[in-house]
Amino acid sequence: MAQILDARGNEFQGSLDQIGGGTITHARTASATLGALNAEIVMDLNGKAVAVFEIRSAAVAATFVFEGTVDGTNYFILPARPMPGAVSPVGTALTEGLIVAMTVAATIQAAFAVSATGYRRVRCRVSLYTSGNAVVTGRATSADYAIIAQPQPSLLNVSIAPAVNAAATITIPAVAGMFHYLTALQISVAMNPATAQVGGATLFVTTTNLPGTPAWPVPIIGNGAASVTGFGSAYAMIANVTWHNPLRSSVANTNTTIVCPAPGAACVLRANAQYYIGA
Repeated sequence: MAQILDARGNEFQGSLDQIGGGTITHARTASATLGALNAEIVMDLNGKAVAVFEIRSAAVAATFVFEGTVDGTNYFILPARPMPGAVSPVGTALTEGLIVAMTVAATIQAAFAVSATGYRRVRCRVSLYTSGNAVVTGRATSADYAIIAQPQPSLLNVSIAPAVNAAATITIPAVAGMFHYLTALQISVAMNPATAQVGGATLFVTTTNLPGTPAWPVPIIGNGAASVTGFGSAYAMIANVTWHNPLRSSVANTNTTIVCPAPGAACVLRANAQYYIGA
């Protein structure tokens, strides 16, 4: 039966499972010794998603940075994530989280994963050098190392600051073909207890173009308003909402409004709404 071999003489196994004791021949050089300013190890990428660099040294004083290029010439810094089991220069485990440079004063044995999707090349380079050298090994893979969900930031905000005892409306303007995604809302009221409206019917902040038309009551002195004293006034939050899953407007290309009524004599409202737009 014919046997198919790869370019380095290994038996081609296709999708068969790898088994214990199985080894492959790998003649390509994956490491470089870096011991000078701007010394580097570079990897050309071909559809790879993650690059991993391992740095080993018993005596090196230098700073290593991880960089990528799209055009093959101009490089920029890439954040790297220390992989589990990495040992820092002082012999303790490196903390989880992204770094932009690794400064070593003596000993290091650590590996770092860099997102490489879309880049032509990535490299590990010595950006500052004092003495010694380190063996740096690079390997890239098509598999993902870590998938991180990054929340969509709220890029837009609408604020209102009406006069005393004046109504006002937060109007989030319509954008063709787009919905509003509300992420947070703050509405507060300040009152002078000596002259503020006492008792009476409860007023409401109302909304349009939001699912279920949410509304919030406006506290009035004598109706349980929580106050902060010491400044000759009472202060209460009407709404302080954060939508971890953003609240999408009901209809696209339509104004979304948050309608604040006149809060009463000697009372003043302040309100802010944070949001972004999307399809």
